Amino acid sequence: MTDQEIIAAIRKGDREPALKVLYKEFPKIQVNILSSGGDEEIARQIFHDSLILLMEKVSKPDFELSSKLSTFLYGINRFLWKNELRKRRRSPELEWKDTLILTAEDVGYNEEKEEKIKILNQILNQVTDKCKKIFELFYFKKESMSVIAEKLGFTSVNSAKTQKYKCMEKAIKLAKETEAQNA
Repeated sequence: MTDQEIIAAIRKGDREPALKVLYKEFPKIQVNILSSGGDEEIARQIFHDSLILLMEKVSKPDFELSSKLSTFLYGINRFLWKNELRKRRRSPELEWKDTLILTAEDVGYNEEKEEKIKILNQILNQVTDKCKKIFELFYFKKESMSVIAEKLGFTSVNSAKTQKYKCMEKAIKLAKETEAQNA
C-alpha cells in the first residue's frame, strides 16, 4: 500500500490493512527505544500510542503529509519516547529540538540508510545479550571501557575490551553473511 492508500483506508474506517503495513515499522522503533534504555513493553506501548496519534492526525480532513508516512510515524515515536525519558529522568539535556522531527529532511531519511538499519537490527537480534549490552554502553551511551567492565562485572578493563572485540568480530561475521544472503 502507498502512503496515500493507507491514509485513505484510515479515513474510510478500514484500518486493519493500514495497520498491518504500519506495524512493519515496529522493529526499527523498538531498536531505538531498546538502545536508549527502554524495554520491549514500553516500546510496544509507545508504538501503539503513536499509531493512535497517527490515525487521529490522518483522519482530519486538513491533514497534509509532508514526508513518508513511516517517517511521520517515527517522528511521533521519538516525541513520545523523549517525553517518557523526560518523565523518568527529568534530564535538562533532552531538548525540544530532539522531539520535533517530523519531515524526511529533518530525520535525514533515505532508503539506503533505512536498509542499513534493517540489517543492523537483524545482526543485533543474533548476538548475545551481553554483546548487545556492551554495544549499547559503548556506542550509544558512550561509556568508557572501565565503566563497562564495572557495570557488566568483568574482572578487568582488558577482559571487557577482549569481549567487545569478540562481539564485534561476531557482528562483522553476521553482517558479511547477511550481505551475502541479500546479494
